[in-house]
Amino acid sequence: MSPRPLAETTFAYLHHLVTVPVRVAGFDARFVLDTGIGLTLVTDSFARTIGCKPGAAAFSGRRMSGQEVTVPLADGPEIAVGGYARREPAIGVLDMHGFPPALEGIDGFLSLAFFESAPFTVDYGRSLLVVETPSSLEERTRSGATVPLRLERDGPSLCAFLALALPGAGAIEVEVDMGSDTLILDERLAPEVGVRLDDPGVRRVEGRDETGNAFTRSFARLEGTIRLADAPHVAQRDPDVMFQRIVYDGLVGDAFLRNFVVTYDLAASRVLVA
Repeated sequence: MSPRPLAETTFAYLHHLVTVPVRVAGFDARFVLDTGIGLTLVTDSFARTIGCKPGAAAFSGRRMSGQEVTVPLADGPEIAVGGYARREPAIGVLDMHGFPPALEGIDGFLSLAFFESAPFTVDYGRSLLVVETPSSLEERTRSGATVPLRLERDGPSLCAFLALALPGAGAIEVEVDMGSDTLILDERLAPEVGVRLDDPGVRRVEGRDETGNAFTRSFARLEGTIRLADAPHVAQRDPDVMFQRIVYDGLVGDAFLRNFVVTYDLAASRVLVA
């Protein structure tokens, strides 16, 4: 008989975003589970609902574009996902003005920091978020490939990076970002992977993001196979890719991750991929 996990919660997709039901300070809510958000956030409207008032402190972080974004901080309420609950020391309060209408009904964002002391699994095939026990984690370890993570902490923010091998370019370091859809690469890598950004077959989009920052994005199909450098059998062939001028080598998102069962064991700086 398989060991029982601590908690299981069914998740639902909102476009490419994984959303989970949560209980916050006695209120039911729906949060996006986003490993790339850095900091656990509540929306400004939901903060008012639960009586969560920002204090004088604030947190400043960088988006992938390099743009600095500052959010006020509030004392963290207790947040419960299934049978797992945690009170973070501080959470950000996010002004949702300018965000797409598709996020209407989302009350916040759960970051990796929320799970810093609790290994968890995203089982895409079964649409489950699973919080592991030591025994259930041991079983995941036996069945999955172990991939090292580099964790980057900045105050209350926590992000994770791993090595991804690209055809023609070798291994690069990418952020693990459930909030992204297709693979995102810095545009300087386009020639190395055999993509000409001025090719007529490459779709080009210019615009401004929800914070008003201007961007140019190029969309193409990457010929060949991308692989986790530390687990080469964990791979995806001919992925769609978005090129943009960013501060990272790249970000790997839902289009890759959803093909696997992914366990985040942050205490051991690793993911297990099955």
